Amino acid sequence: MRSHTMVIFIAIVISAILIAGCTQTPQGPQTTIPTTVQTTTAPSTVQTTMIPTTPMPPADTIGLAETSLGTVLVDGQGMTLYYYSKDIPGSGASNCSGQCAVIWPIFFTRDVIVTPPLAASDLSTITRSDGTKQTAYKGWPLYYFQTDTKPGDVSGEGVGQVWYVVRPDYSVMIAQQGALGSFLTDDTGRTLYYFGSDMPGMSACTGGCIATWPPFASDRLVVPSLLNETDFTAVSRTDGMHQLAFMGRPLYYFAHDMGPGEAAGEGFNTLWYVANITGSLPAPTATPTPTPTVDTSDSGGSGGSGY
Repeated sequence: MRSHTMVIFIAIVISAILIAGCTQTPQGPQTTIPTTVQTTTAPSTVQTTMIPTTPMPPADTIGLAETSLGTVLVDGQGMTLYYYSKDIPGSGASNCSGQCAVIWPIFFTRDVIVTPPLAASDLSTITRSDGTKQTAYKGWPLYYFQTDTKPGDVSGEGVGQVWYVVRPDYSVMIAQQGALGSFLTDDTGRTLYYFGSDMPGMSACTGGCIATWPPFASDRLVVPSLLNETDFTAVSRTDGMHQLAFMGRPLYYFAHDMGPGEAAGEGFNTLWYVANITGSLPAPTATPTPTPTVDTSDSGGSGGSGY
């Protein structure tokens, strides 16, 4: 009995050994894994591709804005700028000081930055009598009005009949000088005149006369609000030249005026007068103004006596 039990035990052991041998997975050649793993070290400075950008333009220090009076000159914050008709453009001086400059503060920018249609060449700097600087546009010193409180305000227009907004496209402006009162100028401040021999809407200045008294014309009509645009009309001239009239009176330059502010033609031969804004002529003086030396050898004749 005991030997039979031993035989069974031996058979079980042999079976277990055979089963283990059949289920064991054969091992191939062993691969040695290195103890130090090599890695790629990222550079300390990361290089990135820069996307080109367009720099933002600096803000304009002088610009244009639409107002109830049309397009006017403004500062960088949109506040309206004015001119003083008692100033003489291009003179480099301001006639507004003291209390006037409190009500009408001066405008000055050290850096003139503008975009078209404005041109930097139209802007300059003057030195006032107190040594301070002021910016000028086409020779006209620029001012604010104390009562304007926000962009778009134009409450200074026409104050005292001497203050007006600055428009970039004026064709006719207003100037004022002492006994001459308020009179018309072109957009650069050059004085305009009436001829006492003219008929309403018609010019008697022809031939050699126009060499001394060139007709004034403009292809546009932009004027200060004190003036009525309907008071300006075209002149009927026999020579076909273009000319503008105010209240029926043809307008002229005087060839002997060398620049803005000059009015040497006033009272000339008691027939020529600065174009005052009333459209009227003063009473003739008793003594004619001495005639300056003028070349009147124009081959077209010497129409318009008294020039």
